[in-house]
Amino acid sequence: MAKKTFFLDRDGTINVDYNFVHTREEWTWCDGAVEAIRRIHEAGFQIVIVTNQSGIARGHYTAGQVEKLHRWVDSELEKEGVNIDLWLMAPHHPKFDPAPHTHPPKDRKPDTGMFLKADEQLNVDFSSSYMAGDKITDLQPAVELGITPFFIRSRHEPKQDKQWLKKHDIPIFDTLLDAVKSNRF
Repeated sequence: MAKKTFFLDRDGTINVDYNFVHTREEWTWCDGAVEAIRRIHEAGFQIVIVTNQSGIARGHYTAGQVEKLHRWVDSELEKEGVNIDLWLMAPHHPKFDPAPHTHPPKDRKPDTGMFLKADEQLNVDFSSSYMAGDKITDLQPAVELGITPFFIRSRHEPKQDKQWLKKHDIPIFDTLLDAVKSNRF
């Protein structure tokens, strides 16, 4: 049976986006993020992180370093009694991984590759699922797949197309916790 899933962007949504965060020393939780993840978990959602990590294609760090960070995040969340069901990352960036690509370009948001991989692994019911992200590119695949999106404010907000958000009736929240507390799911 297909399951309701809460997709989350990483940088700018659950952790502060300092550009190319790839070590635990660089990780800072966004305000209320751990509580929000706990509430999502308690509401019976599978939790999937979908993150573009172009720093890999750019040569700033390796996929192994990102995976090590994600394992550390998992251990921190475990202390709070919650877990992430699946971490998916897209290391591709078209400017730094030109054809022939070493990574699947369709995985990179705004494409739907990571979401479809989550469905293959976890049997996702897109129509009862949600996506929170701090960029339009995070939310475009949600709109395409029929997932309910939430926009989370971050340092990227001034560069985002507010008309696109309005056109798609996407609510805007200061934090992921505010989105979760809105009782829209």
